[in-house]
Amino acid sequence: AGMLPLILKLNSANSLHSKSLTSDQAITSSVKDALRLGCVAVGFTIYPGSAKCFDMMEEARKIIAEAKSCGLAVVLWSYPRGEGISKEGETAVDVIAYAAHIAALLGANIIKVKLPTNHLEKEKIENIESLFKRIKYIKKS
Repeated sequence: AGMLPLILKLNSANSLHSKSLTSDQAITSSVKDALRLGCVAVGFTIYPGSAKCFDMMEEARKIIAEAKSCGLAVVLWSYPRGEGISKEGETAVDVIAYAAHIAALLGANIIKVKLPTNHLEKEKIENIESLFKRIKYIKKS
């Protein structure tokens, strides 16, 4: 005990949950449980884009504030889902970047996203290649 850093995941999905229903997670544990177990961090999953995303973000923000006030780090899984996102869009570079942005705004210490692809889901980002070229230029300077 105490030799291996523990992270307690505070919410969970249900593999028996119908795919036709809105993506959501149930809170299954607490910061108090993490402290009792001697954890160094808590974990939480949100689904940006799902019909429940705002509820999940509010739950995450409360848990993050409580965990940090107790000296615990926070790992936030931010996995885009929902009716407005295609299956391919769940790993689109623009959608993944936005999911990471949301997790950062919520105050996560560690952000877990799926590996992005070069697919673009939203038409508002018209020229992602020139953006990447500018980023590479800035890094070289």
